[in-house]
Amino acid sequence: MVLIPPKPITLYCCNICPWAARTWIALTQANVEYEYVEIDLKNKPEWFLRDVNPGGKVPTLKYGEDLIIESAVTTEFIADLFPEAGLLPKDAFKLAQSRLMADRFMELIFPIYRKAVFASNLEVIPTIFGEIDKFVPYLINPSPFFGGSDHPILAEILIVPFISRLYLLLESEYSPKEVYTKLSTDPKYKIFNDWSGALMASPGVAKTFDKSLNAKFFAERIVAK
Repeated sequence: MVLIPPKPITLYCCNICPWAARTWIALTQANVEYEYVEIDLKNKPEWFLRDVNPGGKVPTLKYGEDLIIESAVTTEFIADLFPEAGLLPKDAFKLAQSRLMADRFMELIFPIYRKAVFASNLEVIPTIFGEIDKFVPYLINPSPFFGGSDHPILAEILIVPFISRLYLLLESEYSPKEVYTKLSTDPKYKIFNDWSGALMASPGVAKTFDKSLNAKFFAERIVAK
């Protein structure tokens, strides 16, 4: 069932931006009716800077005549606006656990992606296993999604753009082959790998993540350094 918002929604986004992907995934996963507007971050349109967001950031969400910015805020707005989508656990303790899990992911695993792609520090990639070891205790009952949910919840949507891009990086020529092999075959990492695979196969990610465009971005970014 398509969810019709009380006011029209327009998402100003960029395909290769993982931060913007958060809100795009939430809208898609919840099957919300919205308009998508692609913004070229290398050549931001004058009308966007003048009429929508002078800061030039994506995502920017237009709700009726109101504008909402910052990816965590816009994504949580979608979860709050459409409670029937079930993006927020109803149990307060489970909600707190999920938020802690997302925080730990951004603290432990996200820096590996950031350093590898934005600083071209490819030597950091093999250290991912130690960080996954620290993270997994916070990954409560991922069967297939956090807390036994049958669909991704908000906390997972906030981090899956980085998971999908991290796996793309690990499968690329920039990463030692043995890293992806170990992650995908070692029983020790099965919980993390299965959970990540379920997230990447979910409709919100599968319908929004363009591997070819993001691979091109990696090539431009890493080679440029």
